[in-house]
Amino acid sequence: MSNPVATAALSASAVSAYLQTTDFPLPPVVFQYNPGALTEVIEAHYRRINLPSAPGGSKQMFIGTAPSHMTVEIQLDAFAVPPLPPQATLAQLQTMMNPTPDSIALNNPMPPTVMFGWGPNIIMDQAIIKQMSVTHERFLLGVPTRAKVRVELESIPFGSLPGTNPTSGGLATRRTRTVVEGDTLASIAYQEYNDPNYWRALAEANGIDDPLRVKTGSVLMVPEKRDAQTLLGEAS
Repeated sequence: MSNPVATAALSASAVSAYLQTTDFPLPPVVFQYNPGALTEVIEAHYRRINLPSAPGGSKQMFIGTAPSHMTVEIQLDAFAVPPLPPQATLAQLQTMMNPTPDSIALNNPMPPTVMFGWGPNIIMDQAIIKQMSVTHERFLLGVPTRAKVRVELESIPFGSLPGTNPTSGGLATRRTRTVVEGDTLASIAYQEYNDPNYWRALAEANGIDDPLRVKTGSVLMVPEKRDAQTLLGEAS
């Protein structure tokens, strides 16, 4: 007589995890083996303010949370079922990291948005692949046949953060996002508002004097669209 718990566990293990692009037609990466663990990192950002009356002469002000990061480990094996050379999956993942032709044509290079799911469970619905590292573990005549891939996903869009924007004097909501390599204020404005001309609102909200020099790793406050429109009116 079969064990119903064991049968349910076996059925669940047969449900594959996958990575799928959501805004550009690419074949999904279906995991040959499901990950044994998922590592998620959520980071808060603070700014130090000089206050002579505070202990030590300064205090920390909370300015928002960075987008969450998740690390997923993928096992690739040329002799798994179905058999698939690791190089083929690695090429798929690299394509998912490259700017799409449409974004290049718009002079706004951006990678496709991906969704990470596991069967019917959507674990991260909008993300970009920020990094992948590959360890080749087995070879046949010099050709890799087994590999371990660590994929780092960064979620988008970024979560809401209640509060007011000190540069505007009264914005109802603010969100934050971290500038990644290749970002410009115009490209961020296109992603957030579907209009690159909103870069002026981002510059105004963050007190940026030179929009061409936004450092990678900087944390920007992103106003809601109605507040960005207000800032554009103030800036014009």
